Amino acid sequence: MEHLKHPRWRVLLSLCLCFLAYTFTFATHNRAGEITYEQIGDLTIRVTITTYTKTSSFQADRDSLEIVWGDGSRSQLLRANGEGDILPNDIKRNFYIGEHTYPGRGAYKLSMTDPNRIANIINVNYPNSIQIRFHLETTIVLLGTQFQGYNSSAILLQPPIDYACVGQRFIHNPNAYDPDGDSLSYELIVPLESEGEEVPNYVFPDQISAGSNNKLTLNPVTGELIWEAPQRTGDYNIAFKIHEYRQGRLLNSIIRDMQILVEACKNQPPEIEAAREICVIAGDTLSIEVSATDPDMPAQLLNLTAIGGPFQTTVSPATMTPQSGYRNQPVNSLFEWQTQCEHITFYPYSVVFKAVDDFNDTTGLATLSTLRIKVLGPPPQNLTAIAGQDQTTISWDKPYACEITEDEYFRGFVVWRKETSSPFIADTCTPGLEGRGYTPIAYSIKDFVDGRYRYVDTEAGEGTSYCYRVTATFARLSAAGQVF
Repeated sequence: MEHLKHPRWRVLLSLCLCFLAYTFTFATHNRAGEITYEQIGDLTIRVTITTYTKTSSFQADRDSLEIVWGDGSRSQLLRANGEGDILPNDIKRNFYIGEHTYPGRGAYKLSMTDPNRIANIINVNYPNSIQIRFHLETTIVLLGTQFQGYNSSAILLQPPIDYACVGQRFIHNPNAYDPDGDSLSYELIVPLESEGEEVPNYVFPDQISAGSNNKLTLNPVTGELIWEAPQRTGDYNIAFKIHEYRQGRLLNSIIRDMQILVEACKNQPPEIEAAREICVIAGDTLSIEVSATDPDMPAQLLNLTAIGGPFQTTVSPATMTPQSGYRNQPVNSLFEWQTQCEHITFYPYSVVFKAVDDFNDTTGLATLSTLRIKVLGPPPQNLTAIAGQDQTTISWDKPYACEITEDEYFRGFVVWRKETSSPFIADTCTPGLEGRGYTPIAYSIKDFVDGRYRYVDTEAGEGTSYCYRVTATFARLSAAGQVF
């Protein structure tokens, strides 16, 4: 083996090692992903990094990823789902999970950076997207849990890879569900390659073969993304932030970096017939017929599914019958939800119905339709008012339909008053009495006498006619008993 000591062999060996290192560094890999978290202690969170990668890039497969916690520390998170979930079309889904305790309350930025993106992304440094890093961020605010309670990020129920056809309308919705019932909004941004740095040479998808028939929009309230319509085949990446607010305060922002695979296909998307917005009184059963058809040949099969917040509730989750499966069109399914008092929230739930055709074994064209559901507290029953000397006694039925919930969600009643009568037909989709001339005169009323709730109005003016109304209020409490 003495010949291996010759300088020529050492040069060749060095060259070989350099070549292998270059191949590894620029291996095509990342497609899409986001970072979400769950607060499990006063200063402790459990984080999940979700990535979608290229299955065939074996040399770039990651059994762990580094996360930067935003407090000066970082950790390696191991992949929690074995070697990853293998999906069609050379796609792998990966989950990396870890826990971290912060030194104190405050705002922190979670981040992950990994080389590299997949090759030939049309709108990212084309044709050299493979050289661009893949960066995800989520900002969080750790509150004083005694007063503001715990907070977890929204859960993104819709996968971040979708398929489109040239010349056909494309619809996507991340279907974000916030388990704490906080408000969410959506903002389209440029994808990132590192903290504070946008990817170079980025072009929004509707600027590729731009024209009047090429427009990309994101609804800031519902999260519905519409691309009307792709003009060129290829892989595209977009990114958006999902902001979470509680009582007007920004609590966190998630960046989702997603991929749209556009193909040339002689196919039209399915069509869905379903309600877009509905309001329901807690305790009622919601039953909605959903139908899907396809303008292409009748022989084309359709798969109609649904995901959303109502399916995630621990108490009385919603159902969709049948749940899934390709069937002859028209395809009809029944969405049912036996609502309960625990489902009452200030912000609507979202359900996304998705119809996919079978024009291709693995990349059928899809249409999404979003249904927003507002669950309201039931009205108090049998309200009476008895006028006496210098006071009026208002009473109503006890028990109230939602006075007992698992988490003591019911906070009591508000009594409203207005001079003279004010008849109007209550509308479940526009609850409350704001703007109708009523003034709240009592809050958190739970007193009762002889089996009826009661409030005595001692401020009513003598000789004046009054109209009274009563509404129920709901809110969650922190450990210190503060509403949040």
